[in-house]
Amino acid sequence: MTPSLPRSFAARAALAQAALAILAAALIVILAVGDGGISAVEGAAAAALLTVAATSAGLALWTARGAERASRAAADAARRLADGETIDLARFDGRAARDLADAFDRLSQTVRRNAADLALERRLLEAVMETMSEGVIALDSQNTVRMINQAAQRLLGTDSDARGRPLAEIERDFEMLQVASRSADTRRMRRAQIELLHPRRFVTVTATPLSGGVGHGGALLTLQDATDERRAQTTRREFVSNVSHELRSPLASVRAMVETLENGAIDDREITLDFLGRIQDDIGRMTALVDELLELSSLESGQMPLHMSAVDLREAAGAIVERFSLAAAAKGVAITREVSADTPRAMADPAKLDQILTNLLENALRFTPRGGRVEVAARARARWVDVSVSDTGIGISPERLPHVFERFFKADRSRSDGGTGLGLAIAKHLAQAHGGEIRAESAEGEGSAFIVTLRRAT
Repeated sequence: MTPSLPRSFAARAALAQAALAILAAALIVILAVGDGGISAVEGAAAAALLTVAATSAGLALWTARGAERASRAAADAARRLADGETIDLARFDGRAARDLADAFDRLSQTVRRNAADLALERRLLEAVMETMSEGVIALDSQNTVRMINQAAQRLLGTDSDARGRPLAEIERDFEMLQVASRSADTRRMRRAQIELLHPRRFVTVTATPLSGGVGHGGALLTLQDATDERRAQTTRREFVSNVSHELRSPLASVRAMVETLENGAIDDREITLDFLGRIQDDIGRMTALVDELLELSSLESGQMPLHMSAVDLREAAGAIVERFSLAAAAKGVAITREVSADTPRAMADPAKLDQILTNLLENALRFTPRGGRVEVAARARARWVDVSVSDTGIGISPERLPHVFERFFKADRSRSDGGTGLGLAIAKHLAQAHGGEIRAESAEGEGSAFIVTLRRAT
């Protein structure tokens, strides 16, 4: 196979020089032949030129081959560098080649350091993204998801990785798509509060443009769960409304009776005594409401101290059953205690535990008809003790059961009773203050059971 001619500039220059030397030698020979012969000087000159030509050609070829090997080695080193491999300096011959290899090696080390730094920054960014409580979604110009963290997946109710999918496939809420598109088009931050249906949540969406030009690039969406905030606002409004309602009725009643007495009824002793008794009942009701509101506020703020000790549940249950026995007998309801002697003690504040059981027993007797039964029981578990108050009363409907521990909750059929609607809310906060919990189980028309879980003392 005929070797290909070298194409480097140095090789071409050397070949051109050799060609000129050969041409000069040929002219000398032609001129000498034309004059009748070649003298010794002319022959020597021609030979010297031919020797120079041959030497130049050889040097050119040798130099070209070396340059070709060096260029191939450099190209191979560049490919290895691009693949992240280490460069072998022993493969390079010559000082210039070694200098080139050394430069490639320093470049390779710099590239590896930069790649390692970028990988570390990427891992740090991913760690920060996954530990954020806010959801983060990065969108491109086509509203395709390029990055999404776990918080955003939880808020949107998607378990699979949403990368590479259009946002419209993940969440079909028009307002979210609109705020993202407007932010990308106008290059301005946009914010909106939307309501997601599956699952139902209120989410504050903040869209920040990622592009440098109008109408190009995407947006970064930050999602904040505002469900608790919205629920708190609703609770505050309902609280004010409920307090106003609970106070308005007795105040209106007291005012009406006072006006009646002022208009002459005070002269009738029987009416006066009756009205005074009713006024006293209404004042007692309002006083109880204010006291319970103050107690509930103290519990929620964590300012109510607890004096914990090991409480004998059999004795505590017996004392409260005895206290309510007369009220239960007057209503025709049987009240019993089912706590065995070997039931372990529970860590509790005796006075606060008595308050919890009092609230539960009052409710049980209020909603248990004549001939029914109320039972106070205790059952030990591994590290806990369950204290329950159950009844055979009217029960609670399934749709109302999750709300029984809310402030001012009352069943429709109990609107006329004298309760404030705060007893179960106070019982819940007291149980939580003990490090335990309280739950309700009920079947409408069959009865209810309220179970308080306390930590075992032994």
